[in-house]
Amino acid sequence: MKLELGTEERFLKFVSESKGKKIALISHTDLDGITSAKIANEVFNADLLRFVGYTDLNIELAEELKSAGVEKIIFTDIYIKDENFVAALENFAEVLIIDHHKTNDLNSEKTVLIKGENGYSAGYLCYELFSKIKNLEKFDWLVACSCISDYCHIKSEKWLNEVMRKYGDSLEHVNGYVRKSGKFWELQKTLSMALIYFKDNPKKVYDSIGDNFGEIGDLENFANEVQSEIDKAIVDFEKGKESFEEGWFYEFDSKFEINSIVSTILSMGKQNKIFVLLSPYKNLYNVSIRRQDKKFDCDKFVKKLIEGFDSADGGGHVPAAGGHFMKKDLAEFKKRLGIKTFK
Repeated sequence: MKLELGTEERFLKFVSESKGKKIALISHTDLDGITSAKIANEVFNADLLRFVGYTDLNIELAEELKSAGVEKIIFTDIYIKDENFVAALENFAEVLIIDHHKTNDLNSEKTVLIKGENGYSAGYLCYELFSKIKNLEKFDWLVACSCISDYCHIKSEKWLNEVMRKYGDSLEHVNGYVRKSGKFWELQKTLSMALIYFKDNPKKVYDSIGDNFGEIGDLENFANEVQSEIDKAIVDFEKGKESFEEGWFYEFDSKFEINSIVSTILSMGKQNKIFVLLSPYKNLYNVSIRRQDKKFDCDKFVKKLIEGFDSADGGGHVPAAGGHFMKKDLAEFKKRLGIKTFK
């Protein structure tokens, strides 16, 4: 795997100079983010560990870290585009960003940005990098789960198959994706469902993950409740969907934040169609967009749909993207999709 931004030398220098410093490790709230943090923290043993969403990357967070006396900040599986936020961090700390999303080059004297090759999960990127410092093979199963859950199973195929076979499973593809059965499929699904359940406390999931294969405590009990909500949303989609030229729009509410995973499940059934799913959150809508044949850029599409909206943001990858916008802009959002709205 090649690095698209940053160098291994600067990464290793940052790590070596972190000894004795007060460290904050901040990662995304999905399974890839949890995996990345698990790997990175084997080396850093951070003083402060946080799991955040993209709306949490703001000046308030910078001030909190500054007040805590943090000297080194590590972000994993987090796409940071606000250069003012980075500048605020650089006023009091040195920054390391390890990520796999499309991004501007934020490398500077005080910031090291490592952007992995497109097609690899952030967990795999962290595993590759930190394995140069410490043997992390005990977490190979967890990294494999991150590859599957984040749709990064093609370029890492050889390694992924070796790891799956090590634990009595095998890598097989059905309709262009990993077979939806077997030890690894069920394990990554359980972890992902548990993260949805513990949205406000993802560290519960982080702490439940042990060193041995499949060691996840009691997370399966909570995952089952989320799965029931997902099953209901998929059934209700057929009743409530609205059509536009290249796909379907669907707005729904749930006690869990499941629009991302529901859009993924639906889109795997019709890979040449665009799925746009909305779910309300406070004064916002969270949007999840999928098209799995990779002949359409969902990242560019979501940015175009919310362009110019107040307090809106979004991005992602070619087959999958997400974001948020204010509820007051729903009519214009649907208009841009080509859906007629009536008042």
